[in-house]
Amino acid sequence: MQQFSIYFSILLLSAGLNAGADLDSAKRAYEQNDYPAALKEFTTLSEQGNTDAQVLLGKMYLMGKGVPPDPDTGLRWIRAAAEQGNSDGEFLLGAMYLLPHSNIPEGLKWVRLAAEHGNQDAQMLLGKSYLEGLPELPRDLVQAEMWLRLSAKNNLPFYQAQLESAEKQMSPGQIAQGKALAEAWKQKPARRPGA
Repeated sequence: MQQFSIYFSILLLSAGLNAGADLDSAKRAYEQNDYPAALKEFTTLSEQGNTDAQVLLGKMYLMGKGVPPDPDTGLRWIRAAAEQGNSDGEFLLGAMYLLPHSNIPEGLKWVRLAAEHGNQDAQMLLGKSYLEGLPELPRDLVQAEMWLRLSAKNNLPFYQAQLESAEKQMSPGQIAQGKALAEAWKQKPARRPGA
């Protein structure tokens, strides 16, 4: 799970979300290290309920970019986005609980939601969790294969490597079962705010 902590840190550094012009302006300000402008715009958008801005604002507080590090405020904004069905927020919230093993059931709940909503990173983390097994999640190589295969669907090298490495621990039958589950899998629609 240590490599997940490194991976999670890298994910926090990336901000690949899309939305309206104000969000784009805030993202540009952030990328140009104009943190006061980014903070102002992200805060305004977040208070208006923009879930993408909430995730990005949460990341700013978690990493201390333009503000003193404040994990509680960061968690609050990421949770707000997750509770509205933002899959990036669901994934980050779940990873914050799951990776340090601080609350595995809560982490699994949010990571599973994000994975079911098609979040590639959540699918990979869920697959790795099934592969390794956790006290609250027994090792299940068929489920690991399914989720890792879903995460690798776009043939990106990192995700493909995770799948290939995991398959070395599986029997041909387990791989076939997981592949069949992945082929039958249907993405769940994201929840609407207030639903």
